[in-house]
Amino acid sequence: MDCVKLFEVLKQDQKLKKYLPIIEDSPVYPVFYDAKRTVLSLPPIINSETTKITLDTKNVFLDITGTDLTKCKIVLAILSAQFSEHCEGNDKFYIEPVEVIYEGEDNKTICEPSLSIETFEVEMNYICRMLGITLNKEQMDKAAIRMGLVPIESSDPTKLVKYEVSPVRPDILHACDIAEEIGIGYGFNNIPMVYPPTNTVGAFIPENKFTDLLRHEIAQNGYI
Repeated sequence: MDCVKLFEVLKQDQKLKKYLPIIEDSPVYPVFYDAKRTVLSLPPIINSETTKITLDTKNVFLDITGTDLTKCKIVLAILSAQFSEHCEGNDKFYIEPVEVIYEGEDNKTICEPSLSIETFEVEMNYICRMLGITLNKEQMDKAAIRMGLVPIESSDPTKLVKYEVSPVRPDILHACDIAEEIGIGYGFNNIPMVYPPTNTVGAFIPENKFTDLLRHEIAQNGYI
């Protein structure tokens, strides 16, 4: 069975048919096969019976396919890290990267998973302002460690804190995310509750109040 005939079969599958348009109009279909020409996968649609994981599986090759390279790198890093936890003996947390060579782009190569570590340097005053409390550097570092952040030396230890962020935490993108992590690590329940510094009274905008009254009167007269 070739890919064209396979697609005709997959079009009857309620779950897979919505993914077929991703490559259906492509002049060629991507396929992974081994040295014996055994088909391993037709990404990003379906894997083969040959590569099904069982309780006896010992070695796992992770391939991530998609239309967004950044998202693919994030997913690959997270899955690789999770699978590495199940390695035995001295191989625990061991990951073997793969070099990918692109054709037609001056032999561009990437090595994935790179598992690159991001660093964030944040003003301590900014963190205190975001959380509404006063914390010193030791308290911030202790809270950050509880959330998996690694404190490192900043350019100005009296004003700044700097942390290494794990490659499996793509949700940390900005200084405000660091402040949030420290707040969670410190414990939001430990932050004293205070009244807001300003007192405001809610009221309708005059235009909205008028249109609501008008709408009510028109509806009572039978208009829809």
